[in-house]
Amino acid sequence: MSKPSNAFRAHPHFSRLYLRGGPVLNLFLGQAREAQGRLVTGKTLIIGAGSGLDVPAVLPFAKTLTLLEPDPTFASHLLRQYPQLPVLITPAEFITAADNTFDTVLSSLVLCSVADLSQTLKEIFRVLKPDGQFLFLEHGIHRNKLAARMQAALDPAWQRVGGGCHLTRPIVDAVAAQGLVIDQFQYISTNWLVPLITGRATKSPIHRQTLRETPR
Repeated sequence: MSKPSNAFRAHPHFSRLYLRGGPVLNLFLGQAREAQGRLVTGKTLIIGAGSGLDVPAVLPFAKTLTLLEPDPTFASHLLRQYPQLPVLITPAEFITAADNTFDTVLSSLVLCSVADLSQTLKEIFRVLKPDGQFLFLEHGIHRNKLAARMQAALDPAWQRVGGGCHLTRPIVDAVAAQGLVIDQFQYISTNWLVPLITGRATKSPIHRQTLRETPR
């Protein structure tokens, strides 16, 4: 198991604002969250559970559900809102679970703000069962070069006001680089600042890594 990460920094002002703005955010992402939730099976872990917006979409399909959230503001909210669910109050770079524990690991708008993206994905790989799946709904660097340059210019300021969120992370490439086999991915929004990507990756070697984009 990896050593704990000391790089996490709490962002209480951002977290409180995010909690208040959750219903508005869900107007834009609700359908994508529900579609992602329907793919969930078995023992499930949500990393960076945040305000808990994924929980209602996941609960009907998960055999068991565990939440991971290092931010004290979000963790306190989750403990109050979902007292029946275990909450791991630890960074995603150090998941306090044994190897090969979960059938599904799910992330929604999380990989943009973890301190160490590579280490987080290594931990996701580690805790997945051999036939497990990683479901992700994330944003990352734009495919358009001009838009990507715009993201890069805005990224330092964005991180300061967005709770450590990065605009320019190559999410699909990063997932594939850690040995996870991407079955499919899809751009569900291609706006100039935060293009949204949804996808599924598996730990199983029986799937061929094609990195193909699913038709919309």
